[in-house]
Amino acid sequence: MRLSIVLAGCAILAGIVLFFFGQAQHKKIVQKCPPLGNFVKVENDRLHYIEREGGEVPVVFLHGASSNSRDWLQSLFEHLPNYYLLVAIDRPGHGYSQRDANFTFKKQVDLLHGAIQKLKIRKPVLVVHSLSGVIGARLLSDYPQEYAGLIIIAGATYPIGDGSSWYTKLAAMPVLGQFFRYAIVPAIAPVIAPGLIDKSFYPQKAASDYAEKSCLELLFSPDRFLANAEDLNQIRPFLDESYPLYAKITSPVSLIYGDQDQVIYQFSHAAGFKHKVPHAKYIMLQNTGHLPHFFHQETIRQEIDRIYAHPQVSN
Repeated sequence: MRLSIVLAGCAILAGIVLFFFGQAQHKKIVQKCPPLGNFVKVENDRLHYIEREGGEVPVVFLHGASSNSRDWLQSLFEHLPNYYLLVAIDRPGHGYSQRDANFTFKKQVDLLHGAIQKLKIRKPVLVVHSLSGVIGARLLSDYPQEYAGLIIIAGATYPIGDGSSWYTKLAAMPVLGQFFRYAIVPAIAPVIAPGLIDKSFYPQKAASDYAEKSCLELLFSPDRFLANAEDLNQIRPFLDESYPLYAKITSPVSLIYGDQDQVIYQFSHAAGFKHKVPHAKYIMLQNTGHLPHFFHQETIRQEIDRIYAHPQVSN
């Protein structure tokens, strides 16, 4: 009996220590990565965005899971011509964008559309990565007159697999999940991050300063980790709901995938989307993983220009 009490006391003490360590790590993460851009308020939420001004051709970027808008600064902002107006938005709950409780993917689509409208960005090309593949497809399906076209990079578009996992389900639990997010996740983040990066960049090697420049650590703060977990838990049902709607898409679309992607079923997603949207241009890049935008900027530039030259496609 005494041993049980001692062990229980040790467990509680360890939990308290981990909680305060996690809190300290959270504060350190946020201080290291202040917001770089501006904010736009849509309904009750403030969304953070980074803009490269000066151009007249608008392009809006939406990042994938476990990421934020800084991803585009490293990959494309420095490589695209000055005639583009570039805007990268932190999706709700990620980076420095706010997010209400019980947030749905449909709400996310509508909120992002509202932000683009409030920023007065007229008929942009959407460039979306990974999890945002289905978000970009829904924006074109739900608001067909508002977008010039869509470039999907390594995007989740087809209802296959399940984005959720044991840790995303645990993170979303009411009490245990809160302890996991506040006490455990910030403490083990330095161990987890290198593996996530290597998997995404494979077969190429990641730049040594990628994590620092992209502020990947933001993901491991409690609220952002929860938002990311909720997205991954909801992605499959939203794909099931959205896939039949792709047939409504008439704007030009480019599908850009890497043949060595270790994160998604690239061939299924690309072919599944093209089945619903036959006019979509399908580009499968050789010896490329989940981050084609870091290695094939010229291909993406060409597709942006192609879309603006062909603003509407009839089915």
